[in-house]
Amino acid sequence: MDFLDRIAAEHECAKLVQRYCILVDDYRHEELIALWAPDGLWETWKGPLKGHAEMRAYLDAKAQTDTTIHMAHNIVIDVIDEDNASGVATFTYHGISRDDPKATLPRVVGRYFDRFVRTPDGWKFAHRRTDMTFRAG
Repeated sequence: MDFLDRIAAEHECAKLVQRYCILVDDYRHEELIALWAPDGLWETWKGPLKGHAEMRAYLDAKAQTDTTIHMAHNIVIDVIDEDNASGVATFTYHGISRDDPKATLPRVVGRYFDRFVRTPDGWKFAHRRTDMTFRAG
């Protein structure tokens, strides 16, 4: 794998991390699910979800009333080979009613631990685990 291919893979995987934040906040569930490989694993705070059908059921059951903002930063992607990469990112989560004065304070600060796979449709999440390091009480 040459330098330009490695940089392109890092860029595409980092875009997945950022795109996740936008789509989850906008409740764009079908686009969010499409970020994963069909057999992908998403370890949520409520437990693991394997494949698109389980992810869809989980997202469809969630309330969509909060205003949420996810921010991913300190994103580091390590390309393993031309079809596999791993990454870690720090995230902050703000979510609550818009009228609540505490809405500007993060409710969660943590890390995403990701594995990526290149598919015929481009780079996708193969596995995402979320570590909620700090949670507001």
